[in-house]
Amino acid sequence: MSGTDQAAPATSGSPGVPALRASKLAKSFGGVRALKGVDLAINAGEVVALLGENGSGKSTLVKILSGYHVPEPGGSLQMNGIDVPLPVPLGQARTVGLSFVYQDLGLASELTVVENLFVGHRLTSGAGSFARISWGAERERAYEIFDSYGVQLDPSAQVGRLRPTAQALLAIVRAAEELREYRREYEQGGGVLVLDEPTVFLPEHEKVFLFDLVRRVVADGFAVLFVSHDMTAVREIANRAVVLRDGDKAGDVPVAGTSDADLIELVSGHRLDRSTIEQATTYGSAEGAVDTSSEVALAVKDARGGRVRGVSFDLHAGEILGIAGLLGSGSEDLPYVLFGDTADASGELTLPDWSGDLSDLSPSQAIKLGVSLVPADRKQQGAVADLPVALNMLSLSLKDFMRGGFLRIDKLIGTANQRAETYDVRPRDASVNMAALSGGNQQKVVLARWLEQGPKVLLLHEPTQGVDVATRHQIYELMRARAAHGAAILWVSTDFDELATVSHRILLCAHGHIAGSIAPPYSRDRITSEVYSATARGAAREVTTAS
Repeated sequence: MSGTDQAAPATSGSPGVPALRASKLAKSFGGVRALKGVDLAINAGEVVALLGENGSGKSTLVKILSGYHVPEPGGSLQMNGIDVPLPVPLGQARTVGLSFVYQDLGLASELTVVENLFVGHRLTSGAGSFARISWGAERERAYEIFDSYGVQLDPSAQVGRLRPTAQALLAIVRAAEELREYRREYEQGGGVLVLDEPTVFLPEHEKVFLFDLVRRVVADGFAVLFVSHDMTAVREIANRAVVLRDGDKAGDVPVAGTSDADLIELVSGHRLDRSTIEQATTYGSAEGAVDTSSEVALAVKDARGGRVRGVSFDLHAGEILGIAGLLGSGSEDLPYVLFGDTADASGELTLPDWSGDLSDLSPSQAIKLGVSLVPADRKQQGAVADLPVALNMLSLSLKDFMRGGFLRIDKLIGTANQRAETYDVRPRDASVNMAALSGGNQQKVVLARWLEQGPKVLLLHEPTQGVDVATRHQIYELMRARAAHGAAILWVSTDFDELATVSHRILLCAHGHIAGSIAPPYSRDRITSEVYSATARGAAREVTTAS
Protein backbone atom coordinates (compact mmCIF):
# COMPACT_ATOMS: atom_id res chain seq x y z
CA MET A 1 0.00 0.00 0.00
CA SER A 2 1.24 3.50 -0.70
CA GLY A 3 1.40 6.12 1.99
CA THR A 4 -1.71 7.79 0.61
CA ASP A 5 -3.73 4.56 0.86
CA GLN A 6 -2.87 3.62 4.43
CA ALA A 7 -3.81 5.50 7.57
CA ALA A 8 -0.86 6.71 9.62
CA PRO A 9 -0.43 4.44 12.64
CA ALA A 10 -0.90 5.92 16.05
CA THR A 11 2.10 5.94 18.37
CA SER A 12 2.12 5.69 22.13
CA GLY A 13 -0.15 8.21 23.74
CA SER A 14 -0.21 9.56 27.28
CA PRO A 15 -1.19 7.25 30.15
CA GLY A 16 -4.83 7.48 31.15
CA VAL A 17 -6.15 8.77 27.83
CA PRO A 18 -9.10 6.93 26.24
CA ALA A 19 -8.37 4.10 23.83
CA LEU A 20 -10.78 5.88 21.47
CA ARG A 21 -12.12 9.41 21.52
CA ALA A 22 -14.43 10.58 18.73
CA SER A 23 -15.71 14.15 18.65
CA LYS A 24 -18.43 15.86 16.64
CA LEU A 25 -18.96 12.99 14.20
CA ALA A 26 -21.72 13.96 11.76
CA LYS A 27 -23.17 12.53 8.57
CA SER A 28 -26.05 13.43 6.26
CA PHE A 29 -27.68 11.43 3.48
CA GLY A 30 -29.45 13.86 1.18
CA GLY A 31 -31.61 15.94 3.47
CA VAL A 32 -31.54 13.42 6.32
CA ARG A 33 -29.18 14.05 9.24
CA ALA A 34 -28.22 10.51 10.29
CA LEU A 35 -25.59 11.61 12.82
CA LYS A 36 -25.57 15.07 14.40
CA GLY A 37 -22.15 15.70 15.92
CA VAL A 38 -21.78 12.76 18.31
CA ASP A 39 -19.00 12.40 20.89
CA LEU A 40 -17.81 8.99 22.09
CA ALA A 41 -14.98 7.89 24.41
CA ILE A 42 -13.97 4.35 25.39
CA ASN A 43 -11.27 3.49 27.91
CA ALA A 44 -8.85 0.56 27.71
CA GLY A 45 -10.23 -2.45 29.56
CA GLU A 46 -13.82 -1.19 29.27
CA VAL A 47 -16.91 -2.47 27.46
CA VAL A 48 -19.21 0.30 26.24
CA ALA A 49 -22.62 -0.68 24.86
CA LEU A 50 -23.93 1.41 21.97
CA LEU A 51 -27.73 1.42 22.19
CA GLY A 52 -30.47 3.01 20.13
CA GLU A 53 -33.50 2.29 18.04
CA ASN A 54 -33.03 1.11 14.48
CA GLY A 55 -32.29 4.28 12.53
CA SER A 56 -30.84 6.10 15.55
CA GLY A 57 -27.37 6.48 13.98
CA LYS A 58 -25.54 3.47 15.42
CA SER A 59 -24.70 1.91 12.07
CA THR A 60 -23.64 5.26 10.64
CA LEU A 61 -21.25 5.81 13.56
CA VAL A 62 -19.73 2.33 13.17
CA LYS A 63 -19.34 2.81 9.41
CA ILE A 64 -17.50 6.11 9.99
CA LEU A 65 -15.09 4.35 12.35
CA SER A 66 -14.53 1.58 9.79
CA GLY A 67 -13.91 4.04 6.93
CA TYR A 68 -17.02 3.01 5.01
CA HIS A 69 -18.61 6.47 5.43
CA VAL A 70 -16.81 9.81 5.09
CA PRO A 71 -17.87 12.08 7.98
CA GLU A 72 -18.71 15.73 7.53
CA PRO A 73 -15.93 18.28 8.19
CA GLY A 74 -15.38 19.24 11.82
CA GLY A 75 -15.28 15.74 13.29
CA SER A 76 -12.18 14.20 14.81
CA LEU A 77 -10.88 10.82 15.97
CA GLN A 78 -8.12 9.98 18.42
CA MET A 79 -6.76 6.51 19.12
CA ASN A 80 -4.78 6.22 22.34
CA GLY A 81 -4.42 10.00 22.43
CA ILE A 82 -3.06 10.35 18.89
CA ASP A 83 -4.99 12.13 16.13
CA VAL A 84 -6.17 9.91 13.30
CA PRO A 85 -6.96 11.71 10.02
CA LEU A 86 -10.53 11.23 8.79
CA PRO A 87 -11.75 9.47 6.80
CA VAL A 88 -9.98 6.30 7.81
CA PRO A 89 -8.96 4.64 4.50
CA LEU A 90 -11.45 1.89 3.77
CA GLY A 91 -10.07 -1.51 4.79
CA GLN A 92 -7.22 0.01 6.84
CA ALA A 93 -8.90 0.56 10.22
CA ARG A 94 -6.63 -2.11 11.79
CA THR A 95 -3.61 0.13 11.16
CA VAL A 96 -4.95 2.60 13.75
CA GLY A 97 -6.06 -0.04 16.26
CA LEU A 98 -9.67 -0.72 15.25
CA SER A 99 -11.03 -4.18 14.47
CA PHE A 100 -14.63 -5.10 13.62
CA VAL A 101 -16.97 -8.08 13.90
CA TYR A 102 -20.28 -7.54 12.13
CA GLN A 103 -23.59 -9.38 12.44
CA ASP A 104 -22.86 -11.51 9.34
CA LEU A 105 -19.37 -12.28 10.82
CA GLY A 106 -17.57 -11.97 7.45
CA LEU A 107 -16.41 -15.59 7.38
CA ALA A 108 -15.91 -17.74 4.27
CA SER A 109 -18.14 -20.73 4.97
CA GLU A 110 -16.44 -23.00 2.39
CA LEU A 111 -12.98 -22.51 3.91
CA THR A 112 -11.56 -24.09 7.05
CA VAL A 113 -11.17 -22.44 10.43
CA VAL A 114 -7.42 -21.96 9.98
CA GLU A 115 -7.88 -20.46 6.50
CA ASN A 116 -10.40 -17.96 7.84
CA LEU A 117 -8.10 -17.12 10.73
CA PHE A 118 -4.99 -16.31 8.67
CA VAL A 119 -5.59 -16.06 4.91
CA GLY A 120 -7.43 -12.74 5.01
CA HIS A 121 -4.45 -11.12 6.69
CA ARG A 122 -2.04 -12.63 4.19
CA LEU A 123 -3.99 -11.12 1.32
CA THR A 124 -3.81 -7.61 2.82
CA SER A 125 -0.39 -7.56 4.45
CA GLY A 126 1.74 -6.71 1.42
CA ALA A 127 5.08 -8.32 0.58
CA GLY A 128 5.46 -11.96 1.53
CA SER A 129 1.74 -12.58 1.78
CA PHE A 130 1.89 -15.12 -1.05
CA ALA A 131 4.84 -17.08 0.33
CA ARG A 132 4.43 -20.85 0.56
CA ILE A 133 2.19 -21.79 3.48
CA SER A 134 2.98 -24.62 5.90
CA TRP A 135 -0.54 -25.63 6.90
CA GLY A 136 0.74 -27.94 9.63
CA ALA A 137 2.53 -25.04 11.29
CA GLU A 138 -0.49 -22.78 10.78
CA ARG A 139 -2.77 -25.30 12.49
CA GLU A 140 -0.41 -25.53 15.46
CA ARG A 141 -0.33 -21.75 15.66
CA ALA A 142 -4.14 -21.66 15.52
CA TYR A 143 -4.37 -24.14 18.41
CA GLU A 144 -2.08 -21.88 20.47
CA ILE A 145 -4.15 -18.79 19.67
CA PHE A 146 -7.45 -20.49 20.53
CA ASP A 147 -5.96 -21.80 23.78
CA SER A 148 -4.87 -18.29 24.77
CA TYR A 149 -8.51 -17.17 24.50
CA GLY A 150 -9.96 -20.26 26.17
CA VAL A 151 -11.72 -21.27 22.94
CA GLN A 152 -11.98 -24.82 21.65
CA LEU A 153 -12.11 -24.93 17.85
CA ASP A 154 -10.79 -27.45 15.34
CA PRO A 155 -8.55 -25.56 12.87
CA SER A 156 -9.31 -28.17 10.17
CA ALA A 157 -13.10 -27.90 10.43
CA GLN A 158 -15.09 -26.30 7.62
CA VAL A 159 -16.56 -23.05 8.92
CA GLY A 160 -19.93 -23.60 7.27
CA ARG A 161 -20.41 -26.75 9.34
CA LEU A 162 -19.79 -25.02 12.67
CA ARG A 163 -22.69 -24.04 14.92
CA PRO A 164 -23.43 -20.28 14.97
CA THR A 165 -21.77 -19.77 18.37
CA ALA A 166 -18.51 -21.35 17.20
CA GLN A 167 -18.53 -19.14 14.09
CA ALA A 168 -19.04 -16.03 16.25
CA LEU A 169 -16.15 -17.05 18.54
CA LEU A 170 -13.88 -17.55 15.51
CA ALA A 171 -14.76 -14.11 14.13
CA ILE A 172 -14.03 -12.44 17.48
CA VAL A 173 -10.73 -14.28 17.95
CA ARG A 174 -9.68 -13.25 14.44
CA ALA A 175 -10.52 -9.61 15.16
CA ALA A 176 -8.72 -9.68 18.53
CA GLU A 177 -5.63 -11.15 16.85
CA GLU A 178 -5.65 -8.23 14.43
CA LEU A 179 -5.40 -5.92 17.44
CA ARG A 180 -2.57 -7.95 18.97
CA GLU A 181 -0.72 -7.73 15.66
CA TYR A 182 -1.33 -3.98 15.56
CA ARG A 183 0.29 -3.68 18.99
CA ARG A 184 3.33 -5.73 17.92
CA GLU A 185 3.76 -4.02 14.55
CA TYR A 186 3.42 -0.46 15.80
CA GLU A 187 4.76 -1.02 19.35
CA GLN A 188 1.51 0.41 20.56
CA GLY A 189 -0.93 -0.04 23.41
CA GLY A 190 -4.68 0.42 23.21
CA GLY A 191 -6.82 -1.11 20.52
CA VAL A 192 -10.62 -1.20 20.18
CA LEU A 193 -12.75 -4.19 19.20
CA VAL A 194 -16.13 -3.23 17.70
CA LEU A 195 -18.80 -5.94 18.01
CA ASP A 196 -21.85 -5.07 15.90
CA GLU A 197 -24.85 -7.20 17.02
CA PRO A 198 -22.77 -10.31 17.76
CA THR A 199 -25.48 -12.13 19.75
CA VAL A 200 -28.48 -11.69 17.46
CA PHE A 201 -28.35 -15.18 15.89
CA LEU A 202 -27.03 -17.03 18.95
CA PRO A 203 -29.15 -19.27 21.16
CA GLU A 204 -29.60 -17.77 24.61
CA HIS A 205 -27.83 -20.59 26.47
CA GLU A 206 -24.65 -20.30 24.35
CA LYS A 207 -24.10 -16.55 24.72
CA VAL A 208 -22.08 -17.27 27.88
CA PHE A 209 -19.20 -18.48 25.68
CA LEU A 210 -19.13 -15.17 23.83
CA PHE A 211 -19.25 -13.23 27.10
CA ASP A 212 -16.29 -15.22 28.47
CA LEU A 213 -14.29 -14.46 25.33
CA VAL A 214 -15.09 -10.74 25.51
CA ARG A 215 -13.91 -10.70 29.14
CA ARG A 216 -10.60 -12.26 28.09
CA VAL A 217 -10.19 -9.63 25.36
CA VAL A 218 -10.87 -6.84 27.87
CA ALA A 219 -8.45 -8.39 30.38
CA ASP A 220 -5.79 -8.07 27.65
CA GLY A 221 -6.21 -4.30 27.87
CA PHE A 222 -8.37 -3.80 24.79
CA ALA A 223 -11.52 -1.68 24.75
CA VAL A 224 -14.79 -3.06 23.35
CA LEU A 225 -17.63 -1.17 21.68
CA PHE A 226 -20.62 -3.52 21.97
CA VAL A 227 -23.43 -2.55 19.56
CA SER A 228 -26.55 -4.46 20.55
CA HIS A 229 -30.31 -4.52 21.06
CA ASP A 230 -29.94 -7.38 23.52
CA MET A 231 -30.57 -5.82 26.94
CA THR A 232 -29.70 -9.05 28.76
CA ALA A 233 -26.33 -9.19 27.00
CA VAL A 234 -25.69 -5.51 27.72
CA ARG A 235 -26.42 -6.09 31.42
CA GLU A 236 -24.07 -9.07 31.43
CA ILE A 237 -21.03 -7.58 29.71
CA ALA A 238 -21.08 -3.75 29.51
CA ASN A 239 -19.71 -1.17 31.95
CA ARG A 240 -21.36 1.85 30.34
CA ALA A 241 -24.11 2.46 27.81
CA VAL A 242 -24.00 5.25 25.24
CA VAL A 243 -27.47 5.83 23.79
CA LEU A 244 -28.19 7.39 20.40
CA ARG A 245 -31.59 8.76 19.42
CA ASP A 246 -32.41 10.40 16.09
CA GLY A 247 -28.71 10.95 15.38
CA ASP A 248 -27.95 12.63 18.73
CA LYS A 249 -26.34 11.25 21.86
CA ALA A 250 -29.22 10.91 24.32
CA GLY A 251 -27.23 9.55 27.24
CA ASP A 252 -23.99 8.09 28.59
CA VAL A 253 -24.76 6.10 31.75
CA PRO A 254 -23.32 3.31 33.92
CA VAL A 255 -25.17 0.08 33.14
CA ALA A 256 -25.20 -1.22 36.71
CA GLY A 257 -26.74 1.98 38.08
CA THR A 258 -29.43 2.44 35.41
CA SER A 259 -32.77 0.65 35.41
CA ASP A 260 -34.26 -0.99 32.33
CA ALA A 261 -37.08 1.57 32.40
CA ASP A 262 -34.53 4.42 32.31
CA LEU A 263 -32.51 2.80 29.51
CA ILE A 264 -35.64 2.27 27.43
CA GLU A 265 -36.68 5.87 28.00
CA LEU A 266 -33.24 7.03 26.77
CA VAL A 267 -33.52 4.79 23.70
CA SER A 268 -37.11 5.66 22.76
CA GLY A 269 -37.57 9.15 24.16
CA HIS A 270 -40.79 7.98 25.79
CA ARG A 271 -41.51 6.87 29.33
CA LEU A 272 -42.97 3.38 29.01
CA ASP A 273 -45.16 1.95 31.74
CA ARG A 274 -42.70 0.95 34.45
CA SER A 275 -44.82 -2.04 35.43
CA THR A 276 -44.47 -3.39 31.88
CA ILE A 277 -40.66 -3.15 32.10
CA GLU A 278 -40.55 -4.70 35.55
CA GLN A 279 -42.82 -7.47 34.30
CA ALA A 280 -40.41 -8.19 31.45
CA THR A 281 -37.41 -8.53 33.74
CA THR A 282 -38.81 -10.41 36.73
CA TYR A 283 -42.00 -12.46 36.60
CA GLY A 284 -43.49 -11.28 33.32
CA SER A 285 -46.44 -12.96 31.70
CA ALA A 286 -49.24 -11.86 29.44
CA GLU A 287 -51.76 -9.88 31.43
CA GLY A 288 -54.72 -11.95 32.58
CA ALA A 289 -55.39 -15.63 32.11
CA VAL A 290 -56.82 -16.88 28.83
CA ASP A 291 -60.09 -18.75 28.99
CA THR A 292 -59.11 -22.28 27.92
CA SER A 293 -62.78 -23.13 27.48
CA SER A 294 -62.87 -20.64 24.58
CA GLU A 295 -62.84 -21.76 20.96
CA VAL A 296 -59.89 -23.91 19.90
CA ALA A 297 -58.42 -21.98 16.97
CA LEU A 298 -55.84 -24.61 16.11
CA ALA A 299 -55.61 -28.24 17.22
CA VAL A 300 -52.48 -30.27 16.49
CA LYS A 301 -52.19 -34.04 16.86
CA ASP A 302 -48.95 -35.97 16.30
CA ALA A 303 -47.39 -33.33 14.02
CA ARG A 304 -44.13 -34.44 12.40
CA GLY A 305 -41.65 -32.91 9.98
CA GLY A 306 -38.11 -31.60 10.08
CA ARG A 307 -36.97 -32.07 13.68
CA VAL A 308 -40.58 -32.24 14.93
CA ARG A 309 -41.19 -35.86 15.92
CA GLY A 310 -44.71 -36.01 17.31
CA VAL A 311 -46.24 -32.83 18.75
CA SER A 312 -49.82 -32.41 20.01
CA PHE A 313 -51.49 -29.37 21.60
CA ASP A 314 -54.50 -27.04 21.39
CA LEU A 315 -54.20 -23.29 20.79
CA HIS A 316 -57.19 -21.21 21.90
CA ALA A 317 -58.62 -18.02 20.47
CA GLY A 318 -57.19 -15.04 22.34
CA GLU A 319 -54.21 -17.02 23.64
CA ILE A 320 -50.48 -16.37 23.26
CA LEU A 321 -48.88 -19.79 23.56
CA GLY A 322 -45.11 -19.75 23.99
CA ILE A 323 -42.91 -22.61 22.74
CA ALA A 324 -39.59 -22.79 24.59
CA GLY A 325 -36.78 -25.02 23.41
CA LEU A 326 -33.05 -25.13 22.83
CA LEU A 327 -31.64 -24.81 19.33
CA GLY A 328 -32.16 -28.16 17.59
CA SER A 329 -35.05 -29.18 19.85
CA GLY A 330 -37.55 -29.04 17.00
CA SER A 331 -39.21 -25.85 18.23
CA GLU A 332 -37.65 -23.86 15.38
CA ASP A 333 -39.26 -26.18 12.78
CA LEU A 334 -42.74 -26.26 14.32
CA PRO A 335 -44.19 -23.02 12.80
CA TYR A 336 -43.16 -24.10 9.30
CA VAL A 337 -44.65 -27.59 9.75
CA LEU A 338 -47.97 -26.05 10.82
CA PHE A 339 -47.91 -23.61 7.86
CA GLY A 340 -47.57 -26.41 5.31
CA ASP A 341 -44.00 -25.37 4.47
CA THR A 342 -42.20 -28.63 5.32
CA ALA A 343 -41.95 -31.33 2.67
CA ASP A 344 -42.06 -34.35 5.00
CA ALA A 345 -44.83 -33.06 7.28
CA SER A 346 -47.54 -35.34 8.62
CA GLY A 347 -50.07 -35.36 11.43
CA GLU A 348 -53.55 -34.00 11.98
CA LEU A 349 -54.37 -30.29 11.97
CA THR A 350 -57.78 -28.89 12.82
CA LEU A 351 -58.89 -25.31 12.18
CA PRO A 352 -62.43 -23.92 12.53
CA ASP A 353 -62.99 -24.29 8.77
CA TRP A 354 -60.70 -27.20 7.88
CA SER A 355 -59.40 -30.48 9.21
CA GLY A 356 -56.91 -32.78 7.54
CA ASP A 357 -53.40 -34.15 7.33
CA LEU A 358 -50.48 -31.73 7.33
CA SER A 359 -49.14 -33.46 4.23
CA ASP A 360 -52.12 -32.00 2.34
CA LEU A 361 -51.61 -28.43 3.55
CA SER A 362 -49.74 -25.80 1.51
CA PRO A 363 -48.74 -22.25 2.54
CA SER A 364 -51.21 -20.72 0.08
CA GLN A 365 -54.02 -22.85 1.51
CA ALA A 366 -52.96 -21.98 5.07
CA ILE A 367 -53.24 -18.27 4.23
CA LYS A 368 -56.75 -18.77 2.83
CA LEU A 369 -57.69 -20.57 6.07
CA GLY A 370 -56.56 -17.57 8.16
CA VAL A 371 -53.11 -18.78 9.20
CA SER A 372 -50.12 -16.41 8.94
CA LEU A 373 -46.40 -17.08 9.47
CA VAL A 374 -43.76 -14.51 10.45
CA PRO A 375 -40.42 -16.25 9.78
CA ALA A 376 -37.21 -15.72 11.74
CA ASP A 377 -35.08 -15.06 8.64
CA ARG A 378 -36.41 -11.66 7.68
CA LYS A 379 -33.89 -11.04 4.89
CA GLN A 380 -34.38 -14.33 3.07
CA GLN A 381 -37.99 -15.24 3.85
CA GLY A 382 -39.72 -12.15 5.18
CA ALA A 383 -38.93 -9.27 2.84
CA VAL A 384 -37.60 -8.34 -0.60
CA ALA A 385 -34.98 -5.65 -0.01
CA ASP A 386 -35.03 -4.26 -3.56
CA LEU A 387 -38.80 -3.73 -3.67
CA PRO A 388 -40.63 -0.72 -2.20
CA VAL A 389 -42.12 -0.83 1.28
CA ALA A 390 -45.61 -0.62 -0.26
CA LEU A 391 -45.18 -3.84 -2.26
CA ASN A 392 -43.64 -5.65 0.71
CA MET A 393 -46.39 -4.54 3.06
CA LEU A 394 -49.36 -5.18 0.78
CA SER A 395 -48.07 -7.98 -1.44
CA LEU A 396 -50.79 -10.36 -0.22
CA SER A 397 -53.52 -7.83 -1.05
CA LEU A 398 -52.52 -6.66 -4.54
CA LYS A 399 -55.85 -7.73 -6.03
CA ASP A 400 -57.45 -4.91 -4.04
CA PHE A 401 -55.39 -2.39 -6.01
CA MET A 402 -55.99 -3.72 -9.51
CA ARG A 403 -58.17 -1.90 -12.03
CA GLY A 404 -58.60 -2.98 -15.64
CA GLY A 405 -55.75 -5.43 -15.30
CA PHE A 406 -53.32 -2.74 -14.08
CA LEU A 407 -51.88 -2.14 -10.63
CA ARG A 408 -52.84 1.24 -9.16
CA ILE A 409 -49.44 2.19 -7.76
CA ASP A 410 -50.66 5.54 -6.45
CA LYS A 411 -53.47 3.90 -4.48
CA LEU A 412 -51.10 1.17 -3.25
CA ILE A 413 -48.55 3.66 -1.94
CA GLY A 414 -51.22 5.89 -0.41
CA THR A 415 -52.71 2.97 1.51
CA ALA A 416 -49.26 1.77 2.57
CA ASN A 417 -48.41 5.25 3.86
CA GLN A 418 -51.55 5.10 6.04
CA ARG A 419 -50.50 1.67 7.34
CA ALA A 420 -47.00 3.00 8.03
CA GLU A 421 -48.65 5.46 10.40
CA THR A 422 -50.71 2.68 12.01
CA TYR A 423 -47.71 0.40 12.58
CA ASP A 424 -45.22 3.23 13.27
CA VAL A 425 -42.99 2.39 10.30
CA ARG A 426 -40.29 5.01 9.77
CA PRO A 427 -39.81 6.79 7.43
CA ARG A 428 -43.46 7.26 6.51
CA ASP A 429 -42.63 6.93 2.82
CA ALA A 430 -43.83 3.61 1.42
CA SER A 431 -42.26 4.33 -1.98
CA VAL A 432 -38.70 3.77 -0.69
CA ASN A 433 -37.11 0.34 -0.97
CA MET A 434 -37.12 -1.96 2.04
CA ALA A 435 -33.31 -1.90 2.06
CA ALA A 436 -33.44 1.76 3.10
CA LEU A 437 -35.23 0.88 6.36
CA SER A 438 -33.57 -0.18 9.59
CA GLY A 439 -34.01 -3.76 10.76
CA GLY A 440 -36.71 -2.90 13.28
CA ASN A 441 -38.76 -0.96 10.76
CA GLN A 442 -38.40 -3.77 8.23
CA GLN A 443 -39.78 -6.15 10.85
CA LYS A 444 -42.79 -3.87 11.37
CA VAL A 445 -43.45 -4.04 7.63
CA VAL A 446 -43.26 -7.85 7.69
CA LEU A 447 -45.68 -7.98 10.62
CA ALA A 448 -47.99 -5.49 8.91
CA ARG A 449 -48.16 -7.67 5.77
CA TRP A 450 -49.57 -10.57 7.76
CA LEU A 451 -51.74 -8.54 10.13
CA GLU A 452 -53.42 -6.94 7.12
CA GLN A 453 -54.82 -10.39 6.34
CA GLY A 454 -56.75 -10.40 9.63
CA PRO A 455 -55.35 -13.82 10.60
CA LYS A 456 -57.15 -16.10 13.03
CA VAL A 457 -53.87 -17.86 13.83
CA LEU A 458 -50.44 -16.18 13.92
CA LEU A 459 -47.32 -18.35 13.88
CA LEU A 460 -44.34 -16.28 15.08
CA HIS A 461 -40.75 -17.50 14.90
CA GLU A 462 -38.28 -15.20 16.72
CA PRO A 463 -40.40 -12.13 15.84
CA THR A 464 -38.15 -9.62 17.65
CA GLN A 465 -34.76 -10.97 16.55
CA GLY A 466 -32.40 -8.11 15.77
CA VAL A 467 -34.75 -5.26 16.71
CA ASP A 468 -34.14 -2.52 19.24
CA VAL A 469 -35.63 -2.55 22.70
CA ALA A 470 -38.32 0.05 22.02
CA THR A 471 -39.51 -1.74 18.86
CA ARG A 472 -39.50 -5.00 20.79
CA HIS A 473 -42.00 -3.57 23.28
CA GLN A 474 -44.10 -2.15 20.44
CA ILE A 475 -44.32 -5.65 18.96
CA TYR A 476 -45.31 -7.07 22.36
CA GLU A 477 -48.15 -4.58 22.67
CA LEU A 478 -49.24 -5.11 19.07
CA MET A 479 -49.49 -8.88 19.59
CA ARG A 480 -51.26 -8.50 22.94
CA ALA A 481 -53.84 -6.28 21.23
CA ARG A 482 -54.37 -8.89 18.49
CA ALA A 483 -54.84 -11.62 21.08
CA ALA A 484 -57.29 -9.44 22.98
CA HIS A 485 -59.35 -9.25 19.78
CA GLY A 486 -59.43 -13.03 19.47
CA ALA A 487 -56.35 -13.96 17.44
CA ALA A 488 -54.56 -17.15 18.50
CA ILE A 489 -50.78 -16.69 18.59
CA LEU A 490 -48.06 -19.36 18.66
CA TRP A 491 -44.81 -17.66 19.73
CA VAL A 492 -41.62 -19.69 19.22
CA SER A 493 -38.45 -18.18 20.67
CA THR A 494 -35.12 -19.03 22.28
CA ASP A 495 -35.36 -15.75 24.18
CA PHE A 496 -36.89 -16.98 27.43
CA ASP A 497 -37.20 -13.45 28.87
CA GLU A 498 -39.43 -12.69 25.92
CA LEU A 499 -41.60 -15.77 26.38
CA ALA A 500 -41.99 -14.92 30.06
CA THR A 501 -43.15 -11.45 29.08
CA VAL A 502 -45.75 -12.31 26.46
CA SER A 503 -47.09 -15.83 27.09
CA HIS A 504 -50.31 -16.94 28.74
CA ARG A 505 -49.00 -20.48 28.68
CA ILE A 506 -45.62 -22.05 27.79
CA LEU A 507 -44.92 -25.50 26.37
CA LEU A 508 -41.45 -27.06 26.55
CA CYS A 509 -40.02 -28.63 23.40
CA ALA A 510 -37.21 -31.19 23.58
CA HIS A 511 -36.01 -33.79 21.08
CA GLY A 512 -38.89 -33.00 18.76
CA HIS A 513 -41.60 -33.57 21.39
CA ILE A 514 -43.63 -31.44 23.79
CA ALA A 515 -41.93 -32.41 27.04
CA GLY A 516 -44.06 -30.46 29.50
CA SER A 517 -45.68 -27.13 30.22
CA ILE A 518 -45.24 -24.19 32.60
CA ALA A 519 -47.97 -22.05 34.11
CA PRO A 520 -47.44 -18.44 35.27
CA PRO A 521 -45.87 -16.70 37.06
CA TYR A 522 -42.76 -17.08 34.90
CA SER A 523 -39.13 -16.02 35.13
CA ARG A 524 -36.30 -16.53 32.66
CA ASP A 525 -34.36 -18.62 35.19
CA ARG A 526 -37.35 -20.88 35.77
CA ILE A 527 -37.99 -21.40 32.05
CA THR A 528 -34.28 -22.07 31.42
CA SER A 529 -34.17 -24.62 34.23
CA GLU A 530 -37.32 -26.37 32.99
CA VAL A 531 -36.09 -26.45 29.37
CA TYR A 532 -32.74 -27.96 30.31
CA SER A 533 -34.41 -30.49 32.61
CA ALA A 534 -36.82 -31.50 29.85
CA THR A 535 -33.93 -31.81 27.38
CA ALA A 536 -31.97 -34.00 29.80
CA ARG A 537 -35.00 -36.22 30.47
CA GLY A 538 -35.57 -36.60 26.76
CA ALA A 539 -31.93 -37.54 26.16
CA ALA A 540 -32.12 -40.15 28.93
CA ARG A 541 -35.28 -41.65 27.40
CA GLU A 542 -33.63 -41.86 23.98
CA VAL A 543 -30.60 -43.65 25.45
CA THR A 544 -32.88 -46.10 27.28
CA THR A 545 -34.96 -46.74 24.15
CA ALA A 546 -31.87 -47.24 22.01
CA SER A 547 -30.39 -49.77 24.44
